[in-house]
Amino acid sequence: MWVRWDGIWYTQIAQHGYWTQALAFFPLYPLLIAAGHLIFRLGYDASAVFVANVSLLLFVFTLYHLVRETFDDTLARRAVWLALIFPSAFFLSAAYTESLFLWLSTATFLALKRRRYVAAGIFGMLATLTRNEGLFLALAFFVVYYQHFGWRWRWQILGVLPIGLGLAAFMTYQWIDFGTPLAFMQAQAYWGRHITWPVLGFFWAVRTIWNGSPLQPSAVLSMIDLLAAISAGLLWVYGLKHRLPWDWLVYWAVLWLVDVSAPVASGESPLLSMSRLVLVIFPMFVTLAMLAERESWRRFLGFVLPMLQVVFFVTFATWHWIA
Repeated sequence: MWVRWDGIWYTQIAQHGYWTQALAFFPLYPLLIAAGHLIFRLGYDASAVFVANVSLLLFVFTLYHLVRETFDDTLARRAVWLALIFPSAFFLSAAYTESLFLWLSTATFLALKRRRYVAAGIFGMLATLTRNEGLFLALAFFVVYYQHFGWRWRWQILGVLPIGLGLAAFMTYQWIDFGTPLAFMQAQAYWGRHITWPVLGFFWAVRTIWNGSPLQPSAVLSMIDLLAAISAGLLWVYGLKHRLPWDWLVYWAVLWLVDVSAPVASGESPLLSMSRLVLVIFPMFVTLAMLAERESWRRFLGFVLPMLQVVFFVTFATWHWIA
């Protein structure tokens, strides 16, 4: 029940290698699945779940230390729990890349926090080989570098190079085997995603909800995804007001903007999978933890979020689309 939808693609890539449409899925997770199969003699499905859950434990560790070193222990513990009870957090244990990407991205920020620029570049490279959003870690790198050194040249700036090299390596592979280094972008069209103005995704989602009946699947999915997109945007504003680090805010803003700028015009939900896509925005959990300092919000989030997670997981496990 943990291997559904995209999880099938990852296990098939691990078993058989890439074909054209599969290039939309980046290579590190399938490589780790294949390694788990070869080293531990696990089945491909079991290996996929094993890698995801080991990554989840590592993510919890790095998120806790990152938030504790930036703020305090109480906020760090609360951020971890809110990450785990978030409605789509079951994807962190499923055969998906979210937990692996969250571990590698938070490890990048933790290395930057400790001024270990080379380590940050290596973790950023691995994150880029997991999901294309990893490339945006370079923006966070530049923000931290500027805060520490201004416009002056220091050797530490070279630490950003591996982040781009990860994507360059995958593009080189595609160029050799598929004839174009941009095959992964062309593969996105298989799911109907195209970059457009951010406002269009919101407009299409509202139109789908307005034209559908209250219990029509497309209307329900659109409401869920629209709420996830709006909530992530509003929480960014709250995080700005409460002085989240600028590297976190820049990274969050770019991830959110890219997600809402790639809607699916012909799908059941124009903002397809938004409730899962926002899951990789780790500063959002810190902002929720700040919000939960108020007793009323803590009770509300502590009840509503896990209840939604149960509903979402049952939907996912029974082969119905949720994100």
